[in-house]
Amino acid sequence: FMKTSICILLALASMGLAVEPKFRTQEIDSKIGIGYGLQLADMNGDKKTDIILCDKDKVVWYENPTWKKHQISGHLTQRDHVCIAARDLDGDGKAELAVGAQWNIAETSNQKTSGSIFYLNPTANRIGDWAPIRLPHEPTTHRMHWIKSGKGKFDLIVKPLHGRGNKGGKGDGIKVYAYRMPKDPTDEWKRTLVSNFMHDSHNFHPINWDRDGREEFLQAGLEGVYWFGRDRNNKWKHMRFTQNYAGEVRDGRLPSGKRFI
Repeated sequence: FMKTSICILLALASMGLAVEPKFRTQEIDSKIGIGYGLQLADMNGDKKTDIILCDKDKVVWYENPTWKKHQISGHLTQRDHVCIAARDLDGDGKAELAVGAQWNIAETSNQKTSGSIFYLNPTANRIGDWAPIRLPHEPTTHRMHWIKSGKGKFDLIVKPLHGRGNKGGKGDGIKVYAYRMPKDPTDEWKRTLVSNFMHDSHNFHPINWDRDGREEFLQAGLEGVYWFGRDRNNKWKHMRFTQNYAGEVRDGRLPSGKRFI
């Protein structure tokens, strides 16, 4: 049982190039099991950025600026929760949440004992227990992001760590799926296969490089780093950036404006 704590660093000085920034540490919560996932989003529509934590056996959020703790879910599965995605999907200024759980890295075949995906249906006041809605999943559910798929539309992209039946990074490719939420989240969600060829993929990262109103993502894995996006017909396509194994991937810009990953 691992004990960790959440801290927030508050900048007290300008971030100018000639000034060294100074920070102070503020403890928010010292009673955390394993903090697998952390997100920043407005949870109650007050236009303040709150902190959402996916702990091993619960989901909580901390209300800005007092950091009052609100638990909105207990333990969803027998095994640990592992990831969380938070984003305002309907434009009401309040984030929607999805959670990945049943973390079982050793089991790559049995989806009953490995992996799970939930959409948490919020309460009216955004506190209390949110209703979990279970979605279809692959074993070893590991990472997820809400990706903008058009004006006012979002897909939940979910990536397992391994493909089905994988041993030592060999076997079936990882099946990455896009989930589209219906008007009533308790109805069946449309699920679209994004890719099924990568192996041993630890992380992926949302990006928006072409300013077409839709977002893309970068994925790192055994085969290297790939870009995934949609064509004009909204079909998923991909492009290889590197051939060397990568575990993590992020993007940014140099002072010249050039992009890097």
